[in-house]
Amino acid sequence: MTELGKRLKEAREQRHMSLDDLQEITKIQKRYLIAIEQGNYVIMPGEFYVRAFIRQYAEAVGLHADELFEQYAHEIPTTQQEELPGELSRVKSRQLSEQGAKVLDVLPKFLIGALVVGVAVVLWFFFQNRAVNEQPKEQIINEKTEFEQSEQANEQPVEKQNEQLSEKEEEYEQQEESSEAMIKVVETSGRKSTIEVTGEQLIIELATKGDAWIEVKNGKGKAFARKMMYANQSETFDLTNETEVLLVIGQTLNTEVKINGQTLEYPVNPSDHVRQDVMIIYKKQ
Repeated sequence: MTELGKRLKEAREQRHMSLDDLQEITKIQKRYLIAIEQGNYVIMPGEFYVRAFIRQYAEAVGLHADELFEQYAHEIPTTQQEELPGELSRVKSRQLSEQGAKVLDVLPKFLIGALVVGVAVVLWFFFQNRAVNEQPKEQIINEKTEFEQSEQANEQPVEKQNEQLSEKEEEYEQQEESSEAMIKVVETSGRKSTIEVTGEQLIIELATKGDAWIEVKNGKGKAFARKMMYANQSETFDLTNETEVLLVIGQTLNTEVKINGQTLEYPVNPSDHVRQDVMIIYKKQ
């Protein structure tokens, strides 16, 4: 610690000021305050900042900076830029003056531009209103006629509207019924059964909630699936091109079968026969 650093530290402690307090007052980073007390000027940003920071430190603890500079001149780096803060202030003032001049130069141009835009907006509103007021009478008459015809159409008797609605609902129901498969049980024998399906397509969906062995094959023996399915699995088969399809369900209690979206009620009670062989005879509409 230098003599100057010791003098500054003693003055700070006499005022019961911590380095944090001093940092708050001077706005100088704490590490620079410590460096001043230790005489470690190497970490300072430059020689000018050494003298500037010492001056602020001294004034904050009630010491005269000029006396310290004179008394401890051999410890403090010398610099020719001690008056730099004043120079910086003058430069800053000159810059502000130049900026103000630039603003004054731009201001008339800005006002002229705003005036031009305002005039353009006023003219636009004027011509818009004029165009609306000069709308051809023939166009107004045509619009009125179209509106009256629309009102007359809306005054159609409620009974006729209901009749048309009923016809549309009936047509929709007929289309819906035609798209659904008709399933009819033809024969059952033990675990085997035969059903007849009529529809525009033959889509079979298998969904399992537990383990189940499944087989799907056509009347010629071609297998589309022969495997074990596990819980929460599903398979979909498009068999529209087939005329006969055999379903072998190894665990009916765990397997849901849908034909064209309709859940198939097993022809044989699953409690009586867990495994079932279901032959599907498909008749395309």
